[in-house]
Amino acid sequence: MALVEMLLVHVSTTGALLAAVLLLLMVYLFSTSSSSSGDPPGPKPLPLLGNLHLLDLRQPHLSKKYGSVFTVHFGSKKAVVLAGYKAVKQALLKQAEEFGQRDITPIFQDFSHGFGKTPA
Repeated sequence: MALVEMLLVHVSTTGALLAAVLLLLMVYLFSTSSSSSGDPPGPKPLPLLGNLHLLDLRQPHLSKKYGSVFTVHFGSKKAVVLAGYKAVKQALLKQAEEFGQRDITPIFQDFSHGFGKTPA
């Protein structure tokens, strides 16, 4: 009888854990939809990693799929990518107010030594 009770407790604990994981997964999937937030389109990020698994500098395939302006996530940090001369020109000349308020990435600060440019 004790074995049956222990088995029932174990099954109910496993079931509750599985239900909690499924609930968290559903909340994550519905909360990360970027179409309603007004951000440019982009790949759906993974928890903690973001889109780091998709980045390949030798094959810039994301701009072919999402266009010249798209959103990627570096871990939990969101970034808007401008791919191409026209997108950069429009952003810097016609929408300078919005793009002037962006964060300065700490690694860029290290590379540029505070001068705003990186060595070639």
